[in-house]
Amino acid sequence: MFQRVSASILCLDYNNREVLKQAVSDVEKAGANFIHFDVMDGKFVSQKTFDHQLVNFVKDNTNLLLDVHLMVENPEAVIDDYIKLEADIITFHYEATKDPASLLKKIKDKNILAGIAISPKTPAYKIRELVKSGLVDVVLVMSVEPGNYGQSFIPGSAEKVAEIREFSRGVYIEVDGGVNLKNAKLLRRMGSNILVSASTIFNARNMKKTIKDLKGKPF
Repeated sequence: MFQRVSASILCLDYNNREVLKQAVSDVEKAGANFIHFDVMDGKFVSQKTFDHQLVNFVKDNTNLLLDVHLMVENPEAVIDDYIKLEADIITFHYEATKDPASLLKKIKDKNILAGIAISPKTPAYKIRELVKSGLVDVVLVMSVEPGNYGQSFIPGSAEKVAEIREFSRGVYIEVDGGVNLKNAKLLRRMGSNILVSASTIFNARNMKKTIKDLKGKPF
């Protein structure tokens, strides 16, 4: 199974456009597959980050795929902004909407990969029927509590990946939070095929080697 890496800009001074532009260029040259955007509204989570305008800026400055993770209340209210940008993955939280199936269908109807994210306290079985329905292209497993950068990986997250993999062999399983070279191997073995990483990539002495090691060997 081919592994992919999504480089999260959350650890960057992303409000400095020149810093952001250079970092995105560096990570593209180093072999990342996606740029990961943690969109936080200050409501669903306490922190507030950025919106579709920053995603649009990055789109204009990279050929990498755009991986948008909406940590927002009422994702229905903002989803059109990211659909219009033609993001490659749009993921929203299971906990943030009352009708995830309709929202997944809306994303898929625009030929965008539709993602559902679950927070650490949400058991995998809650999304079993959604995953089995075929509406879900990507499941994002939060391996830290959403909303705060720099947390440690929560034990048991890899086992949740394995449980979701039993629901579907074809769905992409993405892991976001505290991913590093040590736990990446376990996550890949349990069935994850997209790993999100911020500081492990952007603070690396050798970014290209780090991304290669996060991907591991195809299996």
